[in-house]
Amino acid sequence: MRPKPLILLVDDEADFREIISAKLTAAGFDVALAKNQSEAVAKAEQLLPDLILMDIYLPPGPTGTDTALNIRQNPKTKDLKIAFLTNLKEPWPAIGGDREKVTQELGMEGFIEKTEDLNMLVKKIQEILEKAPSS
Repeated sequence: MRPKPLILLVDDEADFREIISAKLTAAGFDVALAKNQSEAVAKAEQLLPDLILMDIYLPPGPTGTDTALNIRQNPKTKDLKIAFLTNLKEPWPAIGGDREKVTQELGMEGFIEKTEDLNMLVKKIQEILEKAPSS
């Protein structure tokens, strides 16, 4: 068991990664960073983080949704907790429906808006980490 929960933050925006990483570190988490799908998949398998915060929009390659599903297909990482973190109000316009419901149907732990204040972000992360694993 690690002394502090490890969060893998996956986002293509360097400034956002830096700001959120600093906030999460100050809140008592260890943080690893990834900027694209290949880094996210590799670090998920190498580090086995307690939670992956995944941006939905990861240009120019596959989306965060694709990346999360890719992580779920690996037997070593299939049970990792993943939450979507985005500023998109309609992240899945083709699907429609409630974001939380779609997130759960995809097998993920939650949906967090980037526009929320950082203290709320930390609170939501703590809630996700305290939830029993979904199986």
